[in-house]
Amino acid sequence: MPAHPDHLYTWVDVNNYFAELARRGLWPSWLREVDGYWDSVRFGVASSVASTEAWSWLRSVLGPLTVDQDRQLLLLDDAGQERPLVIEFVNANDIPSADRQPRWTNRRVVAELAQPLPAPRPTTPHDMPVVAFHSFKGGVGRTLHCVAAARRLADAGRRVLLIDADLEAPGITWMVADSTRMDFAYEDFLALVHGTTDQSYPEAISLGRKFLANQEIDGVVVMPARRDRGRITPAQIEPVDLLTTDRDPYVLTEALAELGHALGVDAVLVDLRAGASELSAPLLLDPRVLRVFVTTISDQSVRGTAQILHELARRAPARQQTDPDCGLVVTQFNPLDHDGRLATVATELRSEALAVSRRTEAEGDQVDADVAIPVISSRFDPNLLNLPGNWADVVRLTARSGLTDLMGELVDALPLAAGTAFDAPLAPTGMTPDSVRARLADVAGSLVFAEESGHRDFLPTEALRNLAQAHRTELPVEVVIGSKGAGKTFTYLQLCTRPTWASFAEAAGVAGSPLGAPTIAVLASTTLKREVEESIDGYRTAAARRLTGRTPASFLAIREMVGEALHQERSPRQWRQLWLACFGHSLGLDVTEETAESALTDFAGRHSAVFVLDGLENLFRNFVNDGQEQLALRALLVDCPEWLRTLRGRPLGLVAFVRRDLVRAIGHNVGQFERRYEKYALRWNQEEALRLTAWVCQRGGALRLPDEEVRTANREVLSPQMVAVWGEKMGTTKSREARSEVWFFAALSDFNQQIQARDIVSFLAAAAEDSIGGGDRWADRVLTPLAMRNALPKCSQQKIAAISEENEPVANLLSRLRNLDPAYRSLPFKLDAVGLSTRDAELLEANGVVLAEDGQYWIPEIFRHGLNFTMRSGRRPRVLAVAHLVRRRNDVAG
Repeated sequence: MPAHPDHLYTWVDVNNYFAELARRGLWPSWLREVDGYWDSVRFGVASSVASTEAWSWLRSVLGPLTVDQDRQLLLLDDAGQERPLVIEFVNANDIPSADRQPRWTNRRVVAELAQPLPAPRPTTPHDMPVVAFHSFKGGVGRTLHCVAAARRLADAGRRVLLIDADLEAPGITWMVADSTRMDFAYEDFLALVHGTTDQSYPEAISLGRKFLANQEIDGVVVMPARRDRGRITPAQIEPVDLLTTDRDPYVLTEALAELGHALGVDAVLVDLRAGASELSAPLLLDPRVLRVFVTTISDQSVRGTAQILHELARRAPARQQTDPDCGLVVTQFNPLDHDGRLATVATELRSEALAVSRRTEAEGDQVDADVAIPVISSRFDPNLLNLPGNWADVVRLTARSGLTDLMGELVDALPLAAGTAFDAPLAPTGMTPDSVRARLADVAGSLVFAEESGHRDFLPTEALRNLAQAHRTELPVEVVIGSKGAGKTFTYLQLCTRPTWASFAEAAGVAGSPLGAPTIAVLASTTLKREVEESIDGYRTAAARRLTGRTPASFLAIREMVGEALHQERSPRQWRQLWLACFGHSLGLDVTEETAESALTDFAGRHSAVFVLDGLENLFRNFVNDGQEQLALRALLVDCPEWLRTLRGRPLGLVAFVRRDLVRAIGHNVGQFERRYEKYALRWNQEEALRLTAWVCQRGGALRLPDEEVRTANREVLSPQMVAVWGEKMGTTKSREARSEVWFFAALSDFNQQIQARDIVSFLAAAAEDSIGGGDRWADRVLTPLAMRNALPKCSQQKIAAISEENEPVANLLSRLRNLDPAYRSLPFKLDAVGLSTRDAELLEANGVVLAEDGQYWIPEIFRHGLNFTMRSGRRPRVLAVAHLVRRRNDVAG
């Protein structure tokens, strides 16, 4: 007989006690259901049971002083005043059968609680792997390891749907809020599924597919918990609300798998709410889900995790051979102090997890427990205690801490579509070294000012892929910020010379966009050659005539409209009306400033288009001091996008290419403005810079790689191939010179570790030309070491000219440094020796021009040559030493 209950305070205790008896299989065969309520408790019994037998059993399990058979009462604990529940026996045949559901709380206390939940269908829809990360306690690293697993899959070339299902304390939602759009969230999906009984969930899938396509970050499609991360009120629809009698009890898994299939991902990863929460139950209690449990070695966390596993073994064990084993991740342990404890924890948790999988350690040669249920140990790292709030920073942290590789043991075995392996590089061309050098010099030279020639071929960068990926199903209303030389005008040309947004997206590496909206150039840079401008005008004229039957206003006419307005005192609203009128004129619409809004609204009801602007620096040459120029830029970059976003369905898009310094004209909240558009900013990290270098070299015949590989390969693939271009070292292989690739980045980067596209192609053109005649000594490479070093002065002069054009305060300081007496132009220097103040130095440091070390200042190579600074005492430049110092400082700051 079971022990009598210690205390029965309420009917809830009565239900819980009989539920525990049922789970332990201690109900008699005649008892079918127990249903307690605030004033009574009803027992559903078989008609064949004798009354005396039923009362006798109740007294035996509850105690003779708890059951009063004469008055037919169950007596609860009291403090001197009797508290009874009326006992009723009803015929079990009159009670409808119970539909058991995957939730922790049992709505009905029935005999079937002794059995596992009803089994789901053998597999998820489309065999879509669903992985759920859970922890008994918060703060153990569950979310971080879930993100690391998603990145591991994405790095292997597999697309992932990552869901923040923690509706009470979202984590991933905060990470991605500034990195991607949040137009569709887990709350939205739950509400849409809840609103239909159609097992194909048409609205949830179609809307999810449309908007989640814009929420992909480097192969990871992110579904935040909610769209508004600032709201802390509970969700109105929770997962258990989907568990109605007219739906499959495993509706959540089914719907998520269908959504993953519609998105074309290879796996669905879900970050669940911690604890024994109903927010997590529907997925945890589905044996088809790979359930990953994250815990520290603390006693509370381990015991709680073991209890969860014990419940799963009883309620939702594996049913099919295809049901996955559980995953176990033990975090925050120190191998010097905790190895013994780790072994104990691993043994305890593995034993419980084996029960969930219905495996035993005694299976011996049939299954090795260590292989079946590996325990992944994640060492303590103090850097993980204070997580950044930015997705990119979190991803870098997981990689630097080794978590991404660590999760490979768990996710690499998922039954996903095989990744695409890179082909082997093609054989050498057979061209002579000098002929390859000459060809590379020509190709790179043509790309230095590619915007002037209308060059059609381009390399999609992360920023452009982000722009295309985030707007697969909704037109962009975005600002693309780039420093001079970053490829701003060149990218503008690629967009304007492709007839539709979808064709640009495909060229940027994002295929399948259904958006056939034409691109309409509104303004163009005055630096474009006439034939290039005419080509752009031809595309927009064709589009305008197709849409409105009219010829658009010329670029000159629109520039004159803005120029004339700058001589007037105009309000912000008038400036917005002027810009909208410019948009209308670029379509050929006959509009005035007063009618522009209504005309564009009417046009948007029938057509769609993407307005594209560049060359703003030609119009606003005095924006630092001119208030009207500042109002005009703010109206274009802030007010017009806000108006376009009010149009339902976003039929009108906008992509404005803006030089970085012009952004300051918008006034307050410049930092917030830049963060909003940061993921589309034209910056080149080292991997993308290396990819651009390889791409130019491939087109110049210096590198024989397939086109698709050079466009997508990572640094690990490209670095060995680039040895054929610049050798392993800046000298012979056995020399003590620096590695060529490391030297290349150190030489061309500023002290903010930024590198510009124009600097790269300028360097390649100059180095290739100077390498001609390199002789037999350097027949193993295209670019000779001396030519690479000699290419820097020309690049440096272009760099200084570019930054001087876009940043007047910095330009003034650079001019002062360049015009110093030669006796003072040596490195390192002290501020008083060159006449700079501490504030001047801070401005130069912010722009990557100088770096302070032990009270002395250094200048990067990309600026040093153009400023005519030499190394003190004739020393060779400390290119790598200073670069390492910069990298260490940035790593610490990160």
